[in-house]
Amino acid sequence: MPVDLYLEASRHTDEIVREFALISFGDRSGVNERVPGALLDLVSQLRKRYARNTSAIRSRFEEAASAGETAVDIELPADETVAEITERLTDLLDAADDFCRSGDLLTLASSPQVVAWRHWWRDQVLRQIHEGADPTAWSPVTQL
Repeated sequence: MPVDLYLEASRHTDEIVREFALISFGDRSGVNERVPGALLDLVSQLRKRYARNTSAIRSRFEEAASAGETAVDIELPADETVAEITERLTDLLDAADDFCRSGDLLTLASSPQVVAWRHWWRDQVLRQIHEGADPTAWSPVTQL
C-alpha cells in the first residue's frame, strides 16, 4: 500500500474532522441549519468510533515514511467488523467529499487519486473478507 497516498488521505480526514467539529459547535447554537444532520454525525463517528481502529495503521505508515519506505503491507483481521468499519468509513468520507464540493466548507474534497485509492482499499478489504480473494496491488490512476 502506498505510504504517501495513505498519509495524504489521513491528513485530509483530519482536516474534515476538524472542520466538522467546528460546525458541530455552531449546530448546537443553531447557526448551521444548512448542514445535514448526517454529516454532523460524521464528526462523532470519525472521532469516536473509528479513531482507535486507525491509530495503529497510521503509526505503521508514519514509521514507514520516516524510514523512507514507499509502500507497506497491512494485515487486518478477516472478520465482519473490519468489513463493516471499512465500508462505513468509505461511505462517510465519500459523503463528506460531496459536502466539500458543495462549497459550504473550507476543506477541499479529497483528490481524485485519494478517492480512487480509498475505493480500492474498501474493495480489497471486502473481497478478501467476503470472497477469500487474494490481495491485488494498488495501481496508480493516471487519468481522472
